[in-house]
Amino acid sequence: MRHMVYGVNLLHLCLGVSMERMSGSENVQLTSRELDVLQYVAMGRSAKETAIELNIAPCTVERHVENVRLKTRTRNRAHMIAYVIREGLLTERSN
Repeated sequence: MRHMVYGVNLLHLCLGVSMERMSGSENVQLTSRELDVLQYVAMGRSAKETAIELNIAPCTVERHVENVRLKTRTRNRAHMIAYVIREGLLTERSN
């Protein structure tokens, strides 16, 4: 299990350790709107529910989610939320 693939230890991949975590976390800059959307995603809200709350279109919500996912280099929503919480980018707010 200690094989290397493209310079990445397979153990890290199996444990879900992201590439940026292994090499030192990059300074990810999220907009206030991206953080607003993330808060609703973290609460399990759908794009439509989030859009209604923020008074924006559901496709705009999805665009914000995708932008954050790309900025954080995460694989899916669950990985993205785990990443932003671990990195302290998402704090508990009352909505």
